Amino acid sequence: MKKSILLIMVLLLIACSTTEVEEATTGETISDSESTTTTQSSNNSATDDSTTTSVVENYNFDNEKMSPFTGIELPPELWLKRPRRVIAFKIDNNINARPQSGIQESDAIFEILVEGGMTRFLAFFYDKVSTYLGPIRSARPTDPTIVRPYGGVLVVSGATAGLLPQIRELEVPVLTEQSAPAMFRTSDRTAPHNLYADTELVRKVIDEKGMTFNPPPSSIYPFGNNQDNWLDGSARVIVKYSDFTTIVWKLDGNQYSRFIIDGYSSNKNEAVSHNFITRDGYQDILKTETIVVIQGPIYVDEATTLPSVLTVGVGPVYIFNNGRYIEGTWRRSDIDQPFELFDINQKQILVPPSTQWVHILPISGEVTWSQS
Repeated sequence: MKKSILLIMVLLLIACSTTEVEEATTGETISDSESTTTTQSSNNSATDDSTTTSVVENYNFDNEKMSPFTGIELPPELWLKRPRRVIAFKIDNNINARPQSGIQESDAIFEILVEGGMTRFLAFFYDKVSTYLGPIRSARPTDPTIVRPYGGVLVVSGATAGLLPQIRELEVPVLTEQSAPAMFRTSDRTAPHNLYADTELVRKVIDEKGMTFNPPPSSIYPFGNNQDNWLDGSARVIVKYSDFTTIVWKLDGNQYSRFIIDGYSSNKNEAVSHNFITRDGYQDILKTETIVVIQGPIYVDEATTLPSVLTVGVGPVYIFNNGRYIEGTWRRSDIDQPFELFDINQKQILVPPSTQWVHILPISGEVTWSQS
């Protein structure tokens, strides 16, 4: 699928009803009453009780010394290693893949809908590294549209027939499963949930294969500390992808802790902590400082018949940070461009420099929040 087709799809799909998620799902469904208990908090009361804050701290993004994925200034021992490649690893989020490893060490995480109402992650590594990252799974049609603006290499276990040529046609290099020690299968999990990688050894393999080396990436969206229209009331944020996957973020200090409601689990109505695990067995809950929710129309990819989210055009966006939020719209005219974010007054949104978790959510999904 060429980029020109994606642009045409904006006009055809932006107003379409997006019910394919439900058609793609299998297994038991959470009842309406059970689902309501997890998403009953609404943004309506939050707006009434909120206050406007003003931050006057000056900030200028330095592409040489700051992370394009967090906006945070890096210590010299990191940015002096540049130029480096951006590498995006496709990470499994099936119930059998949890707890994942290494994603807590990434530069940023994008979470994307796949079939069955589930999600998978794109874990971006640019300045950061992990020696134990996984489980790595196969590519999906939305992936290249997220990776392309940052000149990244997509690392996957494989892909549905016909998808890899389509991804490469969009000028996104793809690396599939490699032999140890760069990528390896673990014995404590069953396939396909047991492929892991050492990010620096994968980087070496990519260099040896002579894949295209792109210029330093621009920031994923504008960062800044002088946003003056934050609203209070988002200590709890709920992102519902489908009846089978709901994410609950709870504010703890200045970070949000991640919980997940999985319709495929035995306790499918309960939000359980979503942990990571290190190679030596240490576990802790996944956290982020900032949550960005980008909503787009869902469509069925022609080559694979898989549900995908359109990331070119315009759509709703929500930014959550430290119990505050901003609503607005995102814009993007082509897949080689980063997202532009605007508030309800069409003023550019400046996202606080911080760790970022980006939800790519279908329009059929739900975003709700509350103060508690």
